Amino acid sequence: MTEELSLETQINSIWNHVKGFHVVHFIYTGHELGLFSKILNAGKKGISPKNIAEEQSLDIAYIDKWCSSGIAWGILDDVDNSKVCLSPHMDSILTKVGDPRYLLPYLKSCIDHFGPDMKDHSKYYKDKKIFKFQEHGYDFSSDIGSITEGLQTLVVNKIIPNISPVNEVLKNGGSLLDFGCGTAKLLIKASSLFPDALFYGLDIDKSGIEIGNKSIKELQIENKIKLINTNDEDYVVSESIDVVTMIEVFHEISENKRGSVLKNIFKLLKKNGYLIILDETMPERKNLKNPEANLAVLTQYNEMTWGNVVPKASEQEELLVEAGFSQPDRKLIGGLFTLLTCIRL
Repeated sequence: MTEELSLETQINSIWNHVKGFHVVHFIYTGHELGLFSKILNAGKKGISPKNIAEEQSLDIAYIDKWCSSGIAWGILDDVDNSKVCLSPHMDSILTKVGDPRYLLPYLKSCIDHFGPDMKDHSKYYKDKKIFKFQEHGYDFSSDIGSITEGLQTLVVNKIIPNISPVNEVLKNGGSLLDFGCGTAKLLIKASSLFPDALFYGLDIDKSGIEIGNKSIKELQIENKIKLINTNDEDYVVSESIDVVTMIEVFHEISENKRGSVLKNIFKLLKKNGYLIILDETMPERKNLKNPEANLAVLTQYNEMTWGNVVPKASEQEELLVEAGFSQPDRKLIGGLFTLLTCIRL
């Protein structure tokens, strides 16, 4: 039975959501104007709104109000009642590109992409149509690549090295396929850590592949990474891959195709090869308000008109076992993401 809540509690809850809306816009403005980098460079001694405005050629009255808002919302700290500095850990969250805790690309995309999409939700609900990920265009693909880069860093630097058989096979010249590779950031990072391994990427997003190939060419590592703009797994020889990764991809695969995709990945993997999935897991209805469900619920709402459906744990496990994989090892990462690791039997 739902706990009885007062009207005042519910009003405060809505106002907190409204505050979140403002905070996202506050961060967007700060990034667009280079304010967080400017404040970070000032260190703990802080910098005054006046100096920020003068050095960035901005209106002092606006910057003063921006700084006051940042203090109120916990993004900035007051220094000597006249300056500001970044609050603890905000440097990682807002300025460290590629860090697993770097949330700025997600917040930026809330304004540039997710907001406009959600503004049109009523139209999609009525028309019963979808606006696929791949139809959003080049800038969207680039920004999604930036959003997932922190997760890719985590997978390459922490998760893979901690799975001993995977770490060993890649160190010894094995092969890795990133299914749904996007802009190829995971492959590029992994190729540096495992210089003797071979890397492949599959994705149906033409823009992502274009961006990835451009980066690979600039780094002169075309001999180590091959990207394929398709979802046809026949482009890779059966039983030729040691490791397959799927980062924020599983929930994007159409529900009626997930089983066949996993079975095809099974065919690509060598015996005892590993499948590593990092994604969201939709909770059961009774657990929708649990903190660990927060990102899954946000993702499902945000991406519903892309045609995406976040699966439940039972659905994930059933599909993997039916495809021939071992019962997946399941871990919660960062209190939000699900790490599924399984072996081709």
